[in-house]
Amino acid sequence: MKPSFRIKRLAIVLQNASTGGWRYTERLVEGLRIARPDCEVLVYIGRSVKSEGELESPREVLRRLGADVRSVPWLRPVRNRSGMKLVVSKLRTLLSSTSYCRWIEELNRCDAVFFAWPYGIECPPCKAPVAFIPHDFNYTHFVGTFVESPASVASLRSQHKLWLERAHPIVSTQFIADELMRTFPEYVSPPRVVRLSQLGPMESMNHDEASKIVQRLGISGDYLLSLNNISAHKNLGQLLSGFHYVAKQYPNLKLVLVGFGTEGIHGNVNSPYYLDWSDSGGNVQSLGLRSDREVSALIARAKLVVNASLYEAGNGSGLDAWRMGTPVVMSDIPAFVEQLHAMDVRAETFNPRCCYEIRDALLRIMQQPEVAEANASYSKKSMSRYSWNDVAEHYLDFFDEIAAKTSHPLDH
Repeated sequence: MKPSFRIKRLAIVLQNASTGGWRYTERLVEGLRIARPDCEVLVYIGRSVKSEGELESPREVLRRLGADVRSVPWLRPVRNRSGMKLVVSKLRTLLSSTSYCRWIEELNRCDAVFFAWPYGIECPPCKAPVAFIPHDFNYTHFVGTFVESPASVASLRSQHKLWLERAHPIVSTQFIADELMRTFPEYVSPPRVVRLSQLGPMESMNHDEASKIVQRLGISGDYLLSLNNISAHKNLGQLLSGFHYVAKQYPNLKLVLVGFGTEGIHGNVNSPYYLDWSDSGGNVQSLGLRSDREVSALIARAKLVVNASLYEAGNGSGLDAWRMGTPVVMSDIPAFVEQLHAMDVRAETFNPRCCYEIRDALLRIMQQPEVAEANASYSKKSMSRYSWNDVAEHYLDFFDEIAAKTSHPLDH
């Protein structure tokens, strides 16, 4: 049953973001403007938010989508690491106090406030109800090396705790909702779960346009595509090992890496243990960060999209590939498997700790193209039934609900 109260003015704050965080926010604003055109959307954006390689800046994109785009005032960091930074922080706080107070007043005139990337800042003391995305709880796990330093782990846990005391969480999978309840058992209200649609542009891309873009990027021939950064939990080492065995059977096949930190990774996986650097060429090529259109083109022309992560809130690259009808190969981690059933999509899965399972899953796509194409077409049809308009409707229902409440999400 939908709430009787409907918000008319929503503030979205994005003071900083990863590439995925920015793409998510862009899609959400696009869906919100379609789902409820009479709701005014204010987006407060930080100077550090950038869209790599795009023709338009984030501000230009959001304005084109119909949002009222404004600047975020300087926000006091949660934690300062040195005495000098503390002095600078106090000076900046003094100088920016007027703009900060004015900003809080603006937020108070909204029916709800949503923080899409609430890292490194405190929840503001506004009277309007606040929602936020905790994203994930990767920092509570150890994958064989540090994803976050021990100091960062303590800081992130403290930040999440403070946000949960003052704001309402919204997550994209039940797995992350369970992670929140495991990490903070004192939290009494189940987080709202709203599944996401694709992170790339809503418009489709034809074959010829995609081919031209991929050619301009210097990629030729058949390739597998990995859309991940080089963080430890992305598990690129095991992916390279699995690809080593695939390349033995398909010597002309390439593995293309796209994502933050992948710049300059190129060479040949002549061994399952490491990649041999090469000044030029090789069966592993990297492109670093790329624009949405370039990523869409790469997905459209790939033999498959692979995600070997050990921990995620969900498979973002998989969502894009399923939406575009490209075969997906992925880890059998909880959030990914949940998406298979919840979204009614198909993929080959593997144990991400086993390079032989990665090999076999990749080979199943390569050796059974008819089955892979049928599964990809099935997934594309399933994804067409769940767009960002639907995502936005669920978000608006959530915002309507918290705006109608007066109690905090924690029992005190």
